Amino acid sequence: MIRTLWCSPGVFMAKVDNDLVVLDIDKDAYHCMLATADALRLGNDGALTTRSAELADALLDAGLALPTAPAQLRLAPISAPQRVKLARVAIAWGAAALAFQGKPLKDLIRFGNTCRRDDSACDETLLCELVGAARIARSWMPFEGECLQRSFQLRCILAERGIATDWIFGVRTWPFNAHCWLQRGDLVIGDRLARVRRYTPIMRV
Repeated sequence: MIRTLWCSPGVFMAKVDNDLVVLDIDKDAYHCMLATADALRLGNDGALTTRSAELADALLDAGLALPTAPAQLRLAPISAPQRVKLARVAIAWGAAALAFQGKPLKDLIRFGNTCRRDDSACDETLLCELVGAARIARSWMPFEGECLQRSFQLRCILAERGIATDWIFGVRTWPFNAHCWLQRGDLVIGDRLARVRRYTPIMRV
């Protein structure tokens, strides 16, 4: 029976003679699986096909492969905002920073959900300008904060203007680390694709 897997994000494979060489960027390591190349077919899209259930299970258990294709993410572009819009976003950014202070995660999620609007459409031009304005505004603030604070503030700013977002929390291991960012569907907002692809989502709110 043929099984189809997909390379995990940050994992790359190549056949060398009958050996399979694996580069795991997240773990900063190479692996070599001896005499296994003939049992595995590498696709251009990261797909892996094999008739060996043992090899498939080994790749899955090691975190080198996924049972389903990983989501293809897109990056929201950033555009230069108008001065008036920049000033308004800067004020809103500061207000959101005050709202963030002293709140545990459950309260931040609750607060973010209360101002989230259920919209089906989005003005992408407005979205690009708001993200660009927020990036400039945060450089003016003395305490920028980590990803939790930045994504919370950006989520509040977008929600005030009718743009709903999902708050994604992701994790990675060896070494353990966590990160959070905003998305609309497959559109990553205010972050870098190379960064978020290193994390496996554990919560979406």
